[in-house]
Amino acid sequence: MLSQYRASLHGVADPIARLLLRAHVRPNHLTILGLGVSVAAAHAFFQGRFRVGAMLLAVAGLFDFFDGSLARLAGRDSPFGAFLDSVVDRYSDLLVLLGIVLFYERSDDAVGVFFTMITLVGTVMVSYTKARAQSVGVPCDIGLMERPERMIVLIGGGLFGLLTPAMIALAILTNVTAVQRILHVRRIELGGARRPPSESGRR
Repeated sequence: MLSQYRASLHGVADPIARLLLRAHVRPNHLTILGLGVSVAAAHAFFQGRFRVGAMLLAVAGLFDFFDGSLARLAGRDSPFGAFLDSVVDRYSDLLVLLGIVLFYERSDDAVGVFFTMITLVGTVMVSYTKARAQSVGVPCDIGLMERPERMIVLIGGGLFGLLTPAMIALAILTNVTAVQRILHVRRIELGGARRPPSESGRR
């Protein structure tokens, strides 16, 4: 849902992106740095340092937020940039969830392990359903729990000591989102409103 407002946030991101551009920072630099911060967040969650993990995850989200604006301002939008950004986002998401799973496993918390694993499945399926829909020419930027929403829930859960409730919510809503996308593609197909894929930028 929040991804629909990305274009309207350019006014916020562009001034900082211009400063980064003057400092010779490139979009792929931010993408890789964001992955490194996500690894640090995963380690913090594994150690049970939820607030630290949540803050690191927020920093990683900022890197992801600014790299698109930086690519646009630098004229470096490219299919490879979009591909790399998407792949790194998947690695980041899954590594953080892996850190949380290992924390629950070490704590002998079967409920936490179960819901985090269901969240991991839902996260993969949200991404896969979108990619598969686009591969058959159906735009699929819909759903309750896209990546920005998932990060907000996870950051909030870590900051306020509500990690398990956050994982339960994510376990349910990520899979609901995947089902939403399946039904959306079916509805589009039945209506005959297909169009060729048009993924040419970083996003």
